[in-house]
Amino acid sequence: VLMGRDHTLYAAVPGFVRFYVQTAGRFSRRYVGLVLDKTEKLPRDEAAHGRSRYFGLVELNGVEPATY
Repeated sequence: VLMGRDHTLYAAVPGFVRFYVQTAGRFSRRYVGLVLDKTEKLPRDEAAHGRSRYFGLVELNGVEPATY
């Protein structure tokens, strides 16, 4: 996610910009992130779903390694 001169937020790679809030004790912070799937929510549960990574729109998370 990049920010323009007029403070406009936009995605630097193909995807969807998402805003979310995380609380720590009595404080809360607002964050902005990028997701590849329109239905995905942030913050992402990496323990359950793994990391979502952009490799030129090539899905590498579910690909079996080649055996020789």
